[in-house]
Amino acid sequence: MLQDEFKRNGYKRVHIVEQAPKPDAIEGKLPAVSVYLYQLSIDPEGTDSTPHSELVEVAQEDGTYKEFFRRRRLWVRLDYLLSAWAQTPEDEQLLMGLIIRTIMENPEIPRDRLKGNSFEDDFKLNLTLSQRLDEGTLARFWGSLNQPVRPAIQGWTAIPILPEKLEEFKRVQTRQLEYKSITDPRVSETGPSGNPFLAARRLDIGGGTPPKK
Repeated sequence: MLQDEFKRNGYKRVHIVEQAPKPDAIEGKLPAVSVYLYQLSIDPEGTDSTPHSELVEVAQEDGTYKEFFRRRRLWVRLDYLLSAWAQTPEDEQLLMGLIIRTIMENPEIPRDRLKGNSFEDDFKLNLTLSQRLDEGTLARFWGSLNQPVRPAIQGWTAIPILPEKLEEFKRVQTRQLEYKSITDPRVSETGPSGNPFLAARRLDIGGGTPPKK
């Protein structure tokens, strides 16, 4: 998406660097945009707010579907820092503006533009711009790379990790209830039906043969 936006605005060749923006990673690749994954964490909203397992349908070779249990998906938050590098500060600022516009106009990335097997057919990847980094955090980041402080955009998204282990799920076909007398009254039988509380009896409420009238 970034490359398409850059080309529409006259930047025909901008290198996308997917690592820490160090001089050896940027050198010889100007103009360049660094898309640096600097933090990965378990999304707290996806840890305890959903059930332990979820039900999924899996297509079979004969065209039917089977239901399976699997451990619920685990959401992982990815935080990125984006910075632009060019021959002039003017080009760097223009590239930064194009990055912001790209994210603003593409808050969701459809499934057909994503790589990997951890996305279902209807999945969309959300992109969100974060608030600005405070000066102290920004200074420490660039200082750790031995670089002068420069502008950077902070953005994040969250992706699901889908377990591959499946456990076949079978729905209940019949149910049975058993009842016993609490007081166990001693009532003698006078006919073929008798007292149902003299012993444990079983009552079918589904899937069995209906009683005769």
